[in-house]
Amino acid sequence: MVPSTPKSDLSSSYDVIVIGAGFAGLTVARDLAFKGKKVLIIEARDRIGGRCWTAHTGKDSKVEIGGTWVHWQQPHVFSELQRYGLDDFEETMAFPENCESTAKESRSQPAIVSDPAEGRVMMEQLEGLMLKFFDVDGQGGRSIIPFPFSTASSVKQNPDYLELDKLSVSDRVAQLEGCTQEQQSMLSTHAASFYGIAPEKASFTEVLHTHALCNFDPAMIETATMKYKLAKGTTAFALAILEDYKGDRIFNSPVTSITQGDGDFPVTVTLRNGEQYLSKTVISTVPINVISSIVFDPPLSALRTEALSTGVTPARADKLLVCTSTELKNGFNVSCEGGDMPYASGFTDGSHGDHTLLTLLVHPDNSLDRSDENIRLVESLRPAGIQVETAYGHLWSDDPYAGGVMPVRGPGFLQKYNDEIRKPHGNVYFCGSDFADGWRGFISGAFEDAYRVTREILRQN
Repeated sequence: MVPSTPKSDLSSSYDVIVIGAGFAGLTVARDLAFKGKKVLIIEARDRIGGRCWTAHTGKDSKVEIGGTWVHWQQPHVFSELQRYGLDDFEETMAFPENCESTAKESRSQPAIVSDPAEGRVMMEQLEGLMLKFFDVDGQGGRSIIPFPFSTASSVKQNPDYLELDKLSVSDRVAQLEGCTQEQQSMLSTHAASFYGIAPEKASFTEVLHTHALCNFDPAMIETATMKYKLAKGTTAFALAILEDYKGDRIFNSPVTSITQGDGDFPVTVTLRNGEQYLSKTVISTVPINVISSIVFDPPLSALRTEALSTGVTPARADKLLVCTSTELKNGFNVSCEGGDMPYASGFTDGSHGDHTLLTLLVHPDNSLDRSDENIRLVESLRPAGIQVETAYGHLWSDDPYAGGVMPVRGPGFLQKYNDEIRKPHGNVYFCGSDFADGWRGFISGAFEDAYRVTREILRQN
C-alpha cells in the first residue's frame, strides 16, 4: 500500500491531473513535474504499477502477478531501468532443449508425453509456414513495416500497410497457396497464440508488427518477450519512478467522471467518494478495456467509443503461478489447447525459494484464485504428477481497473480508429501502453507513450 498526500496538503486545482499510477501515469507525472507543472496523480487502487505487480510471498521470495518480461530490444524500458540502476535480470527458460513436454486437452483425459522428435518436426513445419505467412512482399514483411516504432512513417513509406491491416490472421492464412486444411488450422492457431484470441479477431498486421519489433527474426520473439525478469521486481521499478515524482497523489480513489467547461481550470475530475479536483489538463492512463467506466462530459466521439468497444479484443488475461516441489531438472512445458481446460499453456519459470515456479497462461474468466479444483488440476498436467505447494493468481480479466491485459487491434483498426484514439478530447489526453506505436501492451510501450503525451502537453502550454 502506498500512502496518499495528506488531505490538508492537497490543492483544489492543478496544472495537470494524471489518472492512473501505472508506468505511463507515473512517468508522465514525473516528467511534467520536472518541467514545473503542478501535478496530481489519482489512482483507483491502493498500489502503483497498474497491470504490473510484484507480490512478495516470503522473506526472500516474490512472484510477478502481472506484466513480467523486459528486454534491451524494448528500448524505452531498458533506458529507464539503467536510469534507476535496476538493469539486473533473472532468466526464464520456458522451452529449454530436451525439456519435458506434455499435452492435456481436457479435464477428463490424461496428460500425454510429447515425443521430442515429433515436436521438433512440428516446430520446423510451423517455422516454414510462418515465413510464408509473413512474406506478403517478397521481403518477409520488411517493406510493410519498415519503422515499427512509427506507424505514420511506415504508412507514408508503404501505403500497403493500411490495406494489409484490413486482413485478419484467418484472412491471411486463407490466402496462402499449397497449405492443407490441417496446416491452415495449425498456422491460424499458432499465429494468434501470442495474444491468445481467436484468429479472426486479430489483425494480420498486429502479428506482423510484433515480428518487426523483433527485427523480423522468429527466434527473437521468445527472447524479447518472455525471458528476462527484473531481479528486484516490477513494483520496485515503479516505486523508483514514484520516488522521483515531485507532486501530489491520491490512492484508493476511482474516478467516476471527467467534465469539461470554461475558466482557468476547465476540467473537473470527480471521485467515487464525491470529491472533485479542478485542472487545466487531464491525462487518462486508464486501459482501453475499461475507459468506458468513466463518464465524459462532453461525451467521447462516436468513432472513439466504437474503437474502444468493438475495435479491440483483450488478450488472454490471466496467469496462475504455481510453486512445486516436483523435480523438473530439464524444464517442463504443457499445451492445453482444444478442450475444456482452464489453462492454455504452461512452462517452468525459474525458482521460488527451494521450489520450482510454474507459470500457467489461462483463459479468461476462470476462478483461479477461488477454485481449489482448478488449482489442483495442475497436478494432472504430467503423467507422473506435479506436487503443488502454493499458488498465486490474479483475475486480470475480472479486474475492474484492467479488464484484461493488452487490447489486440482487430482488422482495419489502423485506418479507421488509430488517429482518433490517440488525439486529445478537448483538454483530456489519453496515454498508456495501449496507445503506443512500438511495444504496445508492454512496459516499454507505456514509457514511449508517456514521452509522446508529455511533448504534446508542453507544446500546448
